[in-house]
Amino acid sequence: MGLFSDGFKELKKADVPLYRTPKSIQETIEILSVAENGIFEVGRGRNASMNKYSKSYRFTDINYTTANEEEQESIFERYCKFLNSLDCQFKITVNNKNKDLADLREMVLLSYRQDGFDRFRRIYNDIIEDKIREGRQGIEQERYLTLTVERKNFEEAKAQFATLEAVLHKGLGELGTEIEPLSGNERLKALHDFYHLGREDGFDFDIRHAKKVGADFRNDLCNGMLKYFPEHIEDEGKFVRALFIKKYPSSLSDRFLNIITSLPVHSIVSIDVVPVPKDMTTKELQKKYLGIESDIIKQQRVRNKNNDFSSEISYAKRMEKKDIEEIMDDVRENDQCLFYTAVSIILVTESKEELESVTETVESIGKSHSVTIDTHYLKQREALNTALPIGVRQVETMRTMLTQSLAALLPFNVQELNDAGGNYYGINQISRNINVGDRKKLINGNGFIFGVPGSGKSFFAKQEMGSVFLNTTDDVIVIDPMNEYFDIAKTYDGAVVNLSAYTRNFVNPLEADMAHTNEKGLREVIADKSEFMLSLCDQLLGNALNQKHHSIIDRCVRGLYMAAWKQQRVPVMSDFYRVLKAQQEMEAQELALSLELFVEGSLNIFNHHTNVDVDSRFTVYGIQDLGSQLAPVAMLVMMEAIQQRILDNAKRGRATWLYIDECHVLLGSEYSAKYLQQLWKKVRKQGGLCTGISQNVSDLLQNYIATTLLSNSEFVVLLKQSNVDSAKLAETIGVSDAQLRFVSNSSSGTGLLKCGGVVIPFDNRISKDTDLYRLYNTNLHEKIAEGALQEKQDSGFGNGAGMAGGFMPQPEVQETEPSDGFMPGMTETEMKSEGNLLPGWAVPEVAAQQTENFMPEMEVPGWDVSGSVFAESSRQADGLGLFSEDAAPTKIYEPKHHKKESGFAFSETDQLIQGSGQASELAGNDWMIYG
Repeated sequence: MGLFSDGFKELKKADVPLYRTPKSIQETIEILSVAENGIFEVGRGRNASMNKYSKSYRFTDINYTTANEEEQESIFERYCKFLNSLDCQFKITVNNKNKDLADLREMVLLSYRQDGFDRFRRIYNDIIEDKIREGRQGIEQERYLTLTVERKNFEEAKAQFATLEAVLHKGLGELGTEIEPLSGNERLKALHDFYHLGREDGFDFDIRHAKKVGADFRNDLCNGMLKYFPEHIEDEGKFVRALFIKKYPSSLSDRFLNIITSLPVHSIVSIDVVPVPKDMTTKELQKKYLGIESDIIKQQRVRNKNNDFSSEISYAKRMEKKDIEEIMDDVRENDQCLFYTAVSIILVTESKEELESVTETVESIGKSHSVTIDTHYLKQREALNTALPIGVRQVETMRTMLTQSLAALLPFNVQELNDAGGNYYGINQISRNINVGDRKKLINGNGFIFGVPGSGKSFFAKQEMGSVFLNTTDDVIVIDPMNEYFDIAKTYDGAVVNLSAYTRNFVNPLEADMAHTNEKGLREVIADKSEFMLSLCDQLLGNALNQKHHSIIDRCVRGLYMAAWKQQRVPVMSDFYRVLKAQQEMEAQELALSLELFVEGSLNIFNHHTNVDVDSRFTVYGIQDLGSQLAPVAMLVMMEAIQQRILDNAKRGRATWLYIDECHVLLGSEYSAKYLQQLWKKVRKQGGLCTGISQNVSDLLQNYIATTLLSNSEFVVLLKQSNVDSAKLAETIGVSDAQLRFVSNSSSGTGLLKCGGVVIPFDNRISKDTDLYRLYNTNLHEKIAEGALQEKQDSGFGNGAGMAGGFMPQPEVQETEPSDGFMPGMTETEMKSEGNLLPGWAVPEVAAQQTENFMPEMEVPGWDVSGSVFAESSRQADGLGLFSEDAAPTKIYEPKHHKKESGFAFSETDQLIQGSGQASELAGNDWMIYG
């Protein structure tokens, strides 16, 4: 007999079934009425004027198993606080429901599209199928909290549940779990799925429609046959058994309930709790204590009467007194409350033999924790109704527990990641369920992937890239500092832009879609391109731009794009260069001189129209071969081109995934770091998802901009790490010390995944005997061992170095000098003339005209610069492998002879070119290399 059973008979009294002897299967369902908002009327109250109402809530799991001891204690204390806050009867249910594998496959597997890439989709699907089979097959776990109150009518019950919901959100919110109320249809669906295990798709009941036609919800819930036996129930080919915890140990492990709910079997574990009011608890404890004291006094009197003055009181009475004193101290000093508690376990199997086997397993788990688990003999129907999330309790197998004892029955294990339509990210190391995440559903889908060399970070990134490419219509762009993504681009018929001084793949940084731009769009284009040119010129001048430079650059950009908009032309750098040269200010000439190398000089790779397939869904920018002079400019140009691509895709309703490998390289440079920071902020609204890939997270935590980007990224992958600053990491992305053990000494392909509020240990390893592994693998030693190492093509001139199949062949080199009529340096009058569609706001305040004495005279002996580039120059250039036989070099700006202005000295230039035949050879082999 329990310590307080005599004082609480009324509280532990079981509910009376609606039908003591059901005459139909419908009468076995203990629900009187249902409402659309999820409130059920489930019976009569203890008072004749009261009715019982219940409402259920679904709550998510939290990472308790992966937490360390200190964190678990914190969770335990918060859970105790939550339990104490509830003053009504409640039920916690962990439901291992049936998972429809067909629905799961439809949600996870990649759809075939007959586009030439289905063999890769088949490989992805085979991997996912294997992982599904390795996990808990056909099991999906849900958690419910069901509250039951006694009120006179529905409206009073509704008001009471509204008050209780505020308590639930506060208490469970502090635990880190999310809670949502179930509607009436959702509650009925949960019951239907249990009664019709394996036939869940048959539910189509709607409460609103049923009201109109007078339908009985019980007809849709009940199944065709139920047979009740003393120790089990048979239900249309299913075998069900109701168990309960009969005896508890003096202390119970917080892992006990989790072990039972983690079994790969369909089951329901229910914890029914009835809080004992605080005043009743205190009163009954005092009464019990006085009773024990009275027994002790009587015992001493008897012994004294027998002249036994030295004997102490009996051991049983001493322990009884000690126990009641400890309980009174806990209630008074440690904020402990008293609860009546019952634990029910429902098992569902396909056969009687399997039922016996699973029952034996559960009982063995109980014995290993000193817990006695028994069968509800002749109470199978009542026990089943008690365990289901209806809100009734028809069994009296309850015992008293203090808050801490009840909290040991923790319903938490580990978080899961299940986003319909998302990407596959391996399996959960704890639950062995597959991880499916959709970064588009996050508030901020940007992310980072960290891992030391050999940890599998590149493999993880490539696997996600492939999943995005194969499973969506989104575009994938990769910034590749090591040129290691060319193979995957080739595999997916992508485009490779191998940026270098000798590249044949051109990207126009001034590109803008003039054909589909209105006046408002023109404003945005001018603002964006002005900002870009300011950054570019600032980099070229060594961060020495002043306000005069800013004004000149902005004026030129406005004039350039107004003319381009009017004539539906796409400008290139030489067009901007001409506009800049036409300005009168000395600062303009200074800017033009800084740009000359990248417009007319040997590094003029950005003075061309884009010839990369802009419609390619997979684009890789290789930046390994950039020289020190070209790198800063190339980085800015590349970022501008990528941002323009993201903007264009946004207009078409297409998302863009940007991956930046070895992102610490870009973050280590001030100009590219700031550009990345802006990109991280802007692209989210344009459907862009940025992903940084780096080796050690500790290095990035030393960079302020990197830390800012990391804290604003809701998707973070941590593979094996070294020298992890756990405190800094926890502050930045919310990963605890205990969770870091999954990355401190992990195997390749395993680690931590943070997706929104979910942090889970994942295992993304796949079989090495697959084409996908061989494609994504970057382990050189494994490739050598398998004989799969292939020599890359030499990256010399003219051989298509680094060019994967799928991007456009090199077109005829286009004339970069504007055609007749395309002269940005128009006067204000011309811009405002009739027929000119330029808005008034876009007219530059100064439209400087080129004067006769503007261009200083350049005396260049041996070099006739009065005409176009000769054919001989083309043949000389072709000797370096830059042009084909029938290609002509791009015409460059040809300086005319004018009077030399003071303030400009060209002696060094003259000395470089003048002198001998060597100068002529130099002019042919260097100065004449354009395009």
